Amino acid sequence: MIFDTNILIYADRGVLSAKELIMSTQDKSISAVTYMEYVPFCRNKQELAIFEKMLKILQFTIHEVDHAISYQARQLVRQFALSHSMEMGDALIAATAVAYNELLCTSNIKHFSQINGLMIERYSPEE
Repeated sequence: MIFDTNILIYADRGVLSAKELIMSTQDKSISAVTYMEYVPFCRNKQELAIFEKMLKILQFTIHEVDHAISYQARQLVRQFALSHSMEMGDALIAATAVAYNELLCTSNIKHFSQINGLMIERYSPEE
């Protein structure tokens, strides 16, 4: 399962259900874009080190953005930017999930629901 950035932020903010979801997922991954989106949430180098240690200990795979993912993301932005406000980060994360045939776990279903071929699991922090 590939986790959207918002799931990591919920877990960092102490939302127990987000932590449990991450811990109970066997094959965990993120897009390199999620890594880049998350780092600015770190307040200092110590928090960044904790984040990187968590990724390593929990054995997250970080999927890099390659040519095919970049191309697919560009097509998604072209198709959905004007109609659904598709932004670069979401397009790259979605294209990564499709490229690796992974379920995308996100709390922002509206950012991704229009994408054919994308498997989505909705996470709600209230649950």
